[in-house]
Amino acid sequence: MKRNCEQVRRRLSVFSIGILLILLYSVAWGTTISIPDMAVGAGEKAEVPVMIDAVDNLAGVRLTVVYDTGLLTFRGADKTRETTSLMHIVNSKKPGRLIIVMAGAKGIKGKKFPLLLLHFEARKDVTEKRTTRPEIKECQMMSDQLKDIQAAVSTGRITITPSAGEKPVPEAGKEKPAAIPSPESARN
Repeated sequence: MKRNCEQVRRRLSVFSIGILLILLYSVAWGTTISIPDMAVGAGEKAEVPVMIDAVDNLAGVRLTVVYDTGLLTFRGADKTRETTSLMHIVNSKKPGRLIIVMAGAKGIKGKKFPLLLLHFEARKDVTEKRTTRPEIKECQMMSDQLKDIQAAVSTGRITITPSAGEKPVPEAGKEKPAAIPSPESARN
């Protein structure tokens, strides 16, 4: 009798673990929306992809992205090859905040592709390396069956470096005097 109970427990535990693994790795269970790390020079344009790791039947997206207006200027957004069937609207009226809505009658599916490309321009007068992090504050996604798709959010950093022509401004009191050529070295 004890043996039968142990066998039943083992089978139930193996079955439970199997169900959990299926749920954890199921595309419908959840996905991740992310902005990758990237670097850009001062005054340069940055094409920032909003990535999705895996999705099935995605028909609607609403994202709110906030960014530092002191370092970045929003210049526009483009759909990608994978999202051409979705219409998109980007509300950028309030500086530092983007409200992105994408929708379509038929859902799209895929793995590891950009939903949208956000175009920013880095501030020109950056004299030292600066880092900013555009944040996805809100994320709502729906399938073509009008069911919510759960999503985790991950945002990377945008590192802005001084442009090659820019020289860092020395700290006060640490300026090095310019070398003055001697008359003898000028003759040689």
